[in-house]
Amino acid sequence: MESIAGKTAAIIGGSGGIGSCLCTALADCGTNLIIHGGCESERFNTLAETLAKKVSVQKRVHRFENGLCRDFTSTLLYKDIQAADIICVSFGPFVQKPLEDTDAADWERAVLNYTLPGLVVSAALPSMIKRLWGRFLFFGGTRTDRINAFRTNAAYAGAKTALSSLVRSTALTYAAYGITCNAVLPGFTETDYIAHEKRQRLAAKMPQKRLVKAEEIADAAVFLLTRPMLNGVLLPVDGGWSPEFQ
Repeated sequence: MESIAGKTAAIIGGSGGIGSCLCTALADCGTNLIIHGGCESERFNTLAETLAKKVSVQKRVHRFENGLCRDFTSTLLYKDIQAADIICVSFGPFVQKPLEDTDAADWERAVLNYTLPGLVVSAALPSMIKRLWGRFLFFGGTRTDRINAFRTNAAYAGAKTALSSLVRSTALTYAAYGITCNAVLPGFTETDYIAHEKRQRLAAKMPQKRLVKAEEIADAAVFLLTRPMLNGVLLPVDGGWSPEFQ
């Protein structure tokens, strides 16, 4: 296990859900945080104030619109990404529609799951190469570690599958510079974004009849970030779920 204490991590989508659990886990490792959220909220403020008792915390608010936000490269968050030691992207819009109902706006939203991590990688690599150290951590989708067919969310899953290629490509190309790139592929996860009734439906589809806890996802993420020989890993954390359980 490698210490990441004193490093600076930028977490895009860190104000809630899996991202906020990851921020907490990183703070417990002594990692300084730049936490991104799409808007100001009491929850975001409370998270930042709580973690600031452990490590240095900076908040960044930026809303990503459909497609890749054209003014993103002029933001303070983008400059933070260019200098950060660790980059985690836990933000990505979910699109669940059959292909015949997927319109242009849906495709633009879905592709952000690939283009945003890609832009982040390109922005952060120059400084990581110079210091011979860097960590990327992304979140894929269920069964997107290889090409699969999807009936109701092909646009989203296609972007997440492309993300898996980005992870492997980054790992292969930049390992010699002390840079790793990995992804966690969560199953159905219990977060405050999912209504109680939907949680029950999703839990019934799981082999253990419960959702994955966001803390379990965060633990897996930290495991990958602190093991330099784990590079190009696409790690499912889904309880062994497959479509046969539905």
